[in-house]
Amino acid sequence: MHKEMNLLPPRDRMRQLAPLALLLASTVATAAVYMQALGYPFISDDIMYITNNARLAGLRWTELWLLLVEPYNRAAEFLPVRDFSYWMDMTLFGHNPAAFRLHNIFLYLLCLPFVYGITLDIWRYFRPADAANAPWVAAVATSLFALHPAHAEAVVCVAGRKDVLSGLLSLLALWLALRARRAHGLSAPYAAATLVVLLAAMYSKATAVAVAAAVAVLWVMIWRDAPGGNRHRPTLWWAIASLLLAACVAITFAAITTQRMPFHIGAEAVTRALAVLGWLARLSISPESRHYFYPVLEDPWLPAMVALGTAILAASGWGTLMLLRKRSLEWFAIAFFLLLCMPSLQLVPYRPPSLVSDRFLFLAVWMAVLLLAALSWRLSRFPRSALLLVIALAWGFQSAERTRDWRDAGAMVGADLRAYPWHYTPAFYTIINKVSNGLHREASEIANRITSPEIRNAIIRLIRTDQIVHDSSAATGKPHEAMDLLVNLCRALNQPPTQAKWDPAMLFVWRKIQEILGDEWRVLAGNFPGDALVRYNAGLYLFDILRHKDAAVHLRAATESQRIPESERGAAFKKLGQALLLNGQIPGAETALRTALEQTPPDTEAYCILSAVYKQKGLLEEAARAKASCPNHISNEETVL
Repeated sequence: MHKEMNLLPPRDRMRQLAPLALLLASTVATAAVYMQALGYPFISDDIMYITNNARLAGLRWTELWLLLVEPYNRAAEFLPVRDFSYWMDMTLFGHNPAAFRLHNIFLYLLCLPFVYGITLDIWRYFRPADAANAPWVAAVATSLFALHPAHAEAVVCVAGRKDVLSGLLSLLALWLALRARRAHGLSAPYAAATLVVLLAAMYSKATAVAVAAAVAVLWVMIWRDAPGGNRHRPTLWWAIASLLLAACVAITFAAITTQRMPFHIGAEAVTRALAVLGWLARLSISPESRHYFYPVLEDPWLPAMVALGTAILAASGWGTLMLLRKRSLEWFAIAFFLLLCMPSLQLVPYRPPSLVSDRFLFLAVWMAVLLLAALSWRLSRFPRSALLLVIALAWGFQSAERTRDWRDAGAMVGADLRAYPWHYTPAFYTIINKVSNGLHREASEIANRITSPEIRNAIIRLIRTDQIVHDSSAATGKPHEAMDLLVNLCRALNQPPTQAKWDPAMLFVWRKIQEILGDEWRVLAGNFPGDALVRYNAGLYLFDILRHKDAAVHLRAATESQRIPESERGAAFKKLGQALLLNGQIPGAETALRTALEQTPPDTEAYCILSAVYKQKGLLEEAARAKASCPNHISNEETVL
């Protein structure tokens, strides 16, 4: 290669090096944009994954195999490759945020040569007659990919490591998949290596299952394009193996995940998916400011986003049919954009703080810039260069701007609140910060701007309750006004807003409000540790929001007091037994449940839970007798648990 270039005239040599110079310049600019974040502290989910993750930090190198059998992070995400990268940083650098971010930046920059190489191969595959322009197209697409503002969240936020690492491994898998192409089919070593890297990508982030489907489609296209005599069936078997691998990993993640959402069958679920797709398409090409929370279902432009999502879906379907007839780079890019966005469309609902995040676009952005480059190449040189330069400058500016927003949590959420002052998610996080600092008046002013009436009313009541719990009750020494407010708000929060049935982001905020209410109960109980009714009600609520360990502490204190009404003592001991059982404290649970049956009147539902206790102890006969004594209106002990 070098000898051939040395034989070329200087002008031709410069023309061949120019695309690489463009790529180098964009890489340096990208590095400069993200290096400004090296001095930022850990924020947001970084605290959960890194600072408070003593369990992962305590692993010895001889115990790393444990990463392959259970989650090692508080979010209960089974991502062993991602967690291994965290472990390396912790072991080498401790809790130094600059080291973690530098690792993220390095991984991101490693993505760029693979974007360049894959784009080069894809252009030559779809447009062999225009292969001479392939280096320029690849350099332009890679530069736009590098500067795209949607990547700021994944690169700057340490918790975004899963997106960057999974993106790098996915690109490597796609590069290997293309390298596996042979005249007679696929190279077995390259194809096998592709599957291994795909597995690593999926164990960095589950959404990489879409990349496995993309690899399968690429291999089917390679098989279809081979001459009839060279269409070997093993090529299709490799494609099927890629899909089976993705299916197995998806089943594994589905079995492990604790973030479950009920399915909602209806027009709202369809609208939600189309709106998310529309937003992702918009954010993939727009130079607008970037945010952490996006108001997908509350946005005034919701109908336009649904229409855009519908258009992308229709174009992708048509493009897939067209690809079966002839090669088309544009239809390929549109179809693959949808495929790479598919895991983020809430088809299988999960509970995120925002229905759309920039990091969801990590790989899909590549398809967007590839389509943009392909369409721009239909223009003459000057308008094409001007257009691409304007887009690159706009995206680079937005990347630099968004990176600065990550300097602290207040700046990040503040930028979102300024953009969407009526959106409940940034308002909620800002309000919680104000309330924690005793700024109840300022918090109320922000809450009053929220347009969702259910969320607005719940947050306003929460602000008022916090003020009573922290100020009035402590000053007067009388907890009952605060307790009544808490009880009433607990009842109101038992019924989520109707929209929360199909809006996981709204349900996320609603559950956060419930969690904060649990903290209010803990504060009130801490201020009045001898008040049995406060401790009892605190225990009941904490049990309802699944904080069983905290619930057991308060319920035990309540049952040890003689001030609980006799009519409630049986229920109190039963609930204590439930909490202890769910905490794995079997002997204590048995004692509490037996005590519940000794009260006047006894709580006979305790028999149902005793049945579960006896089963865990291996006392099957006692379990059967307890179940037989369980009230008829309760089908089994699991209903009570």
